[in-house]
Amino acid sequence: MFSTPAAYAQAERAEGDTPASQVQPPEQRDENEIVVTAQQREQRLVDVPVPVTQMSGELLDTFRIQGMGELSLYTPGLLVQEQSVQRSGFNLRGLTQDDSSPVSEPSISIFVDGIDNSRQAGAVSELLDVNNIQVIRGPQGTLFGRGSVIGVLAIETQRPTNEFSGSISAEVGEYDLFNITGIVNAPLVDDKLAVRAAVRFKKRDGVVENTAIPGGRLNGIDTFYGRSTIRFTPTDRITSDLIFTYQEDHPPATQFKSIVVPPAGGDVSPFTPAAQDRPDAGIDRTVWGLTWDNRIELADDLSLRSFTGFRRVKAAERWDGDGTAYAYIIGNQFTLQKQYSEELRLTWQPDPGFTITGGGSWFHEKVEDTIALGLNEQYMLGSFPTIAAPTRPITAVASLGGRPVTVMNYNAQMRNNDRTSLSAYVNVSKTFFDRLTIDAGLRYTRDDATTDAASIRQSFDGVAPIALPFGLFGNSNGVFASRNNKFSFWTPRAAVSFKILPDLNVYAGVARGLRSGVVDATWSRTAISLASFNIVQPEEVMNYEAGIKWKFGPMNADLTFFKYDYTNLQVRDPSTILGSLTNAGKAEGKGFEASLRGEVVPGLNLITSYAYTDAGYTLFFDASGRNLSGNRFRLSPEHKASLGLAYERPVTETLNLTARVTEFYQSETFFNADNLPYESQGGYALTNIGIGLSGASGWSVEAYVNNLFDQEYLLDLGNTGKSFGLPTAIRGEPRIAGLRFTQNF
Repeated sequence: MFSTPAAYAQAERAEGDTPASQVQPPEQRDENEIVVTAQQREQRLVDVPVPVTQMSGELLDTFRIQGMGELSLYTPGLLVQEQSVQRSGFNLRGLTQDDSSPVSEPSISIFVDGIDNSRQAGAVSELLDVNNIQVIRGPQGTLFGRGSVIGVLAIETQRPTNEFSGSISAEVGEYDLFNITGIVNAPLVDDKLAVRAAVRFKKRDGVVENTAIPGGRLNGIDTFYGRSTIRFTPTDRITSDLIFTYQEDHPPATQFKSIVVPPAGGDVSPFTPAAQDRPDAGIDRTVWGLTWDNRIELADDLSLRSFTGFRRVKAAERWDGDGTAYAYIIGNQFTLQKQYSEELRLTWQPDPGFTITGGGSWFHEKVEDTIALGLNEQYMLGSFPTIAAPTRPITAVASLGGRPVTVMNYNAQMRNNDRTSLSAYVNVSKTFFDRLTIDAGLRYTRDDATTDAASIRQSFDGVAPIALPFGLFGNSNGVFASRNNKFSFWTPRAAVSFKILPDLNVYAGVARGLRSGVVDATWSRTAISLASFNIVQPEEVMNYEAGIKWKFGPMNADLTFFKYDYTNLQVRDPSTILGSLTNAGKAEGKGFEASLRGEVVPGLNLITSYAYTDAGYTLFFDASGRNLSGNRFRLSPEHKASLGLAYERPVTETLNLTARVTEFYQSETFFNADNLPYESQGGYALTNIGIGLSGASGWSVEAYVNNLFDQEYLLDLGNTGKSFGLPTAIRGEPRIAGLRFTQNF
């Protein structure tokens, strides 16, 4: 089920650059062989001296993985928090990337068809018609660049083939879930020109009732996704793919339920109805991009790969910051991102034991971002409960000392980030005595970053503020100031591996990762003034790891031990409103990851993993002077484990029975760097099941239940309200049952 020859024919068409003369034809491969491109060339999983989890498109379909949150269930050390399509958190080996600031740089890189998709507002996308996904752990800056400080998610979509094929599927479920997906592949000119298209429309009501608005629901889905690819193959040495991707999202608002103030007739549990009073709350996001991917075999031992990309992300989110039925705190964020990129990669492999990969890249992005908070000063100057004083009465003061009090003091920060990044790299791999392989590489990166920043304050009712006359963030009356800074750094790597047996490999590696520096802006809160700028230095990690990989029969197993040390870790200060960006000082992490996958017995396939991670701050004082040294990282469970089983057996000559089950567990996590006990999630387990039938004519039907035992768990707690003593909670999805039908042709 996981490893058919067709699946590995897909892997052969993946984005590795190994010259064709050195690639074993798919028909000659062991059908259980897993091929990866973690070192920017095709290699067997067992041969790569890097911890990587590869999931084929077939595996994604088997376990019905449609989003990145579901992907993390099967990957050791990876946790994806899909708070919303615009606000997502990616945690790998304890480090979380979830910063929505337009000036921040990624620490975990997401590449889709070779193009960087790491900026938070556009990071989450549908996983539809995917060839393979690789989660590569540890610093990968040498080979991938662009902020691959602690790891990479590399996604490659399916490309057109020379055969007509397609599929259509429909899904219905609880909360009025409706999901329809179509895929078609068509050759236009035999062996020369082909097209492929995939489209999905998915909609689901929110799983949380919002009693403050008639018929209101929170945490829903409303997504349209489409992709078209044209493949042109003028000769057998040139392949050119042009890929257009479009996604549009208009879900209802995200749940931010107060854990301090209950709804009328309700309670403060995150798992009961909320009362969020803002009627215009919600998300609107449009993401589209164009990718031009070219592969040219210059000679039998020399190949060239180029990736040219453009992306545009436009997103708006409006939320209720206090999470109550009272009009106290509102939040808005509006983002427009445009990025252009080009990468050239040359691979020379004169013999199977010697490979040199080198190239260069250019990346330019311009981000215009506004983030704003509005406060009702009538509650600020009156009385409102807090987590420290939950019984305090709710009192709005309309006037104070003879002066009227504004109902909404609105303050916005506007930051424009203009960044150009240039880099060049080389990686050399040499095998000695057919057993010992040494890999070494080096990348140089130079960033030119400019931040333009302004702030503005206004009252919705025209009444001058009393509590915060210059706003929460300060006020420049909309006048921009600008600051430029350049950052340059080297990111080396080295690894050595030794084949004890042809399918048993041990390895050790060391790598330096660097997250580029940032030009951030702040404003005075005591006078109208232009922005002042803070240069946040690049953060550095030194990562050490050793592991073993073993392929035995149809099974693949691996075990990796790692340790990393951070200096100048870039974090959001939890003691400040919105969290100012700062260098925390020092941090460290250590642990191990293990996985096992393959066909246990005919018809029964297994994928299981476990990760132990001990990661946190070793030196960190926040702006208020609190010592957070020794605290764990945000969203970093110590233990994370998963077990997936998929079974298929014939019932008749034309009918098969299918069944699958997934069990996932993670231990306690803290939602913020201050590790407050009430802002944490205890350990929990989730169970997903599905059972169905499939026919020889290409149809299949499945009934499924996600979160079978209706486990209650949180995605986040704290959020905007935390800065005002009003932490809010976002729940995970409850039990949802549904039915899927698919017809392949």
